[in-house]
Amino acid sequence: MGENFVLQGDICFCPSPDGTRFVENGFLVCVDGKCEGVFPVLPEKYRGLARADTKGQFIVPGLTDLHVHAPQYAFRGTGADQELLEWLEERAFPEEERYADMDHAKKAYDIFASDLKASPTTRACVFATVHREATEYLMEALEGTGLVTFVGKVNMDRNAPEALCENGAAASLRETRRWLEEVDGRFSRTRPILTPRFIPSCSDALMRGLSHIQK
Repeated sequence: MGENFVLQGDICFCPSPDGTRFVENGFLVCVDGKCEGVFPVLPEKYRGLARADTKGQFIVPGLTDLHVHAPQYAFRGTGADQELLEWLEERAFPEEERYADMDHAKKAYDIFASDLKASPTTRACVFATVHREATEYLMEALEGTGLVTFVGKVNMDRNAPEALCENGAAASLRETRRWLEEVDGRFSRTRPILTPRFIPSCSDALMRGLSHIQK
């Protein structure tokens, strides 16, 4: 339908942080990819826009996921009875090691991107793994969904399994810079972000270096 269209249906949204509005059989207008508003009666100036067949459907704004680990999607819903470090060692890290294999990464990330597109989430901040090539593929897969995403190549230079522990801060920073250079300008809706795993797995030197890159 492009970036100019009208949705007619039962629309629920929050015009402010303090309240929710519900418009039964209302009209949501999108012009140039942006919401122009929700109306109980469609204004005359928008009546020439394409109209989606959504009458009688429940329409809500897309959700924003501020923290999701794409490789963890493969074992979602498991290990809820474990403490964090135990869960990382037994479930998260062994799965993340597999993303050194691009065949596995492509298969897993294709599933993640496809399912994310079919979900209520329309924007997301996504952790990948330490693997540069797999991270670039994840960005390609997400770009193809049309969603707005921010994707990070994970940094870890200590307190991690050997297969995931980058060889010191300098090596981690060098790989991050290479990744940023390789994805620069390649995507319109997918942007790179810096994602140190968490403080226990990142040395002070690595954190300082990431700060310099950010600035």
